Amino acid sequence: MATNDPTNNALRLTVLTVVIIGLFLALFSRLWFLQILAGDRYSLAAEENRVRTVVTEAPRGRILDAGGAELVGNRPALTISADRQQLLDGNGDPIDEDAARVLERLSQLLRLDQDEIVERLISRRYSTFRPIPIAIDVAPEIVYAVREQQELFPGVVAETLPVRTYAQGQMAAHLVGYLGEISETELEEEPFVGEYRPGEFIGRGGLEQVYEADLRGDAGDRRLEVNRSNRVVGVLQDRDPVPGGDLVTSLDLDLQQATEQILAEGIISSRQNTHTGSGRNLPSTGGSAVVLDPRDGSVLAMASFPSFDPREFVGGVSQRYWDEVTSRENEFPLLNRVIQSAHPPGSVFKTVTGATFMEAGRIGPQGTINCSPAYEVGGITFRNWNRGVDEGPMNLSTALMRSCDTYFYELAYDQWRVEQNQGDDVQEMLPIVAERFGFGRTLGIDLPSERAGVIPSRAWRQEYWLNARETYCRLAEELPPGYGRDVNADLCVSGGNWRGGDAINSAIGQGDVQTTPLQIAASYAAIANGGTLYQPQIGERVVGPDGTTLREIEPTVLDELGLDAAELGALQDGLRRVVMADRGTALGAFTRGTPFPLDRIPVAGKTGTAELKPLVPFAWFAAYAPADDPEMVVVVNVEQGGGGSQTAAPIARNIMEHYFGITDAEDAEFIEGDRILD
Repeated sequence: MATNDPTNNALRLTVLTVVIIGLFLALFSRLWFLQILAGDRYSLAAEENRVRTVVTEAPRGRILDAGGAELVGNRPALTISADRQQLLDGNGDPIDEDAARVLERLSQLLRLDQDEIVERLISRRYSTFRPIPIAIDVAPEIVYAVREQQELFPGVVAETLPVRTYAQGQMAAHLVGYLGEISETELEEEPFVGEYRPGEFIGRGGLEQVYEADLRGDAGDRRLEVNRSNRVVGVLQDRDPVPGGDLVTSLDLDLQQATEQILAEGIISSRQNTHTGSGRNLPSTGGSAVVLDPRDGSVLAMASFPSFDPREFVGGVSQRYWDEVTSRENEFPLLNRVIQSAHPPGSVFKTVTGATFMEAGRIGPQGTINCSPAYEVGGITFRNWNRGVDEGPMNLSTALMRSCDTYFYELAYDQWRVEQNQGDDVQEMLPIVAERFGFGRTLGIDLPSERAGVIPSRAWRQEYWLNARETYCRLAEELPPGYGRDVNADLCVSGGNWRGGDAINSAIGQGDVQTTPLQIAASYAAIANGGTLYQPQIGERVVGPDGTTLREIEPTVLDELGLDAAELGALQDGLRRVVMADRGTALGAFTRGTPFPLDRIPVAGKTGTAELKPLVPFAWFAAYAPADDPEMVVVVNVEQGGGGSQTAAPIARNIMEHYFGITDAEDAEFIEGDRILD
């Protein structure tokens, strides 16, 4: 039988008392913490719970041509977006049955295939910061359906987004660029850190990227007071957005359209022809054309073929289209070949090497060298393009007119020997002079990703060899006996040496010389204007919504060619004779069909045919007009287009005809070349 022990009862009472006191102390401490120590924080949280901030996007500035015609503008677009994290797992499958039903409802509402919706949601072109646009420019009824039946569409948002409009369609796509969502990495980098929000769109490529700070504007915001049901009960603060500035460019809308059309037609039509030198069909895989004003370096037109449609990037580009425009099979349509492709320039580079040999003292403007059919050095024969014909002595002007290779071979080898004897103190003239002409460096045009090209030198050769030596030596061991093995064995041992043959090839724009079409255009503009190298430029000024000029973008002088009057005159006279003289290599392109009015509008230019074996040669033509008072420079490059006089010169002629109002590009019969002269 249990007994009632007073001692045990007292102990139980003591323990219970301690527990109760402990609980009261804990409760009191928590209340004291909440009311005293954390009171301010929770008061602020309560305040934030009843205040919502709505960001108002600033209208982005427009991009205009020189006359004020709109290239890129803005408009609001009703958009259906979705949060992929609420609908899809990491494999792109619905996270649960509810999500699957939401996707099915969206498919029916938007009349889009469900797989297409999923493709847009999982596209790598979007970040996870904000809902992903699924359908842009939807009907108001669709927006109403989503908003009024939100319980059926969890994770789906109906919103109004500002989107870019392209009044001219695809025209100038490589110049204007497009918009893309800012990345997580960019949000932490200058100039975006602290200035941009997750989910914002920024300029990608073209003028959109370079003039981002001018075009963007400042977003506004509204601080709204809401009740427990999230309904707005008042506006606490309203700050209007500040629109971005409009960028006025130097582009001529009419000339830009004609240049793109003429380039595309010229490239496509040339595919029906064969390369006169080899009989091979012309692939003419791509090309470019650029028109500059030589008086200040401003860009009047710039075209790259193939092109792309910037409208596909509105609201975010699909993975399918991104793959299409970055594909090698499609010849990289996203690539702006005027500034991002560098190739051997062929004979259009002879203006630079001619200037180099005059400055080095190898020859004067009127000095002559025999234009023989071939030039032999160390058992290797370097042939003139006009094989088997000895054209006799000629000065620089005539050598340019006839594009005589052996004239430049002999001077290049003489200069190479002089430099070889200078030892470690060698002063290589070609890189020095070429830099003044704008080669081997970027020109600073207001477009992103410009390439510098290559002007090879002894130091360049040594560095290149050190990087490639392991490959040369491996191939020398792996290849079967024969020419390939012998060449790589030689390169493995002595590939870092700058040889006379290297100098000879460089003298005619071959070998390792790499230039962009823009560099060729800028150098010919300098020859045309009397010796000043300008920075090519598209932007002219930024204006506010009321038309007030916010800032002027002044022309920039990069360099002077450093030629005296006689030296510059020799170049100018030679280029003029290329087009105007009876034996000029470009005369046929300007007299075929209905002759170009050379008596009224004299033209100076240079053909070029660059070898890139085993490919079909690349066609070049550079020109300016009127030759006696230049106001425009045009350069055309056609990749695997055969000879310069065959493909590139006719395209340039048609662009000039449009510029001077001789014919309308839309009505003119396309002038094609036939026989390759260079």
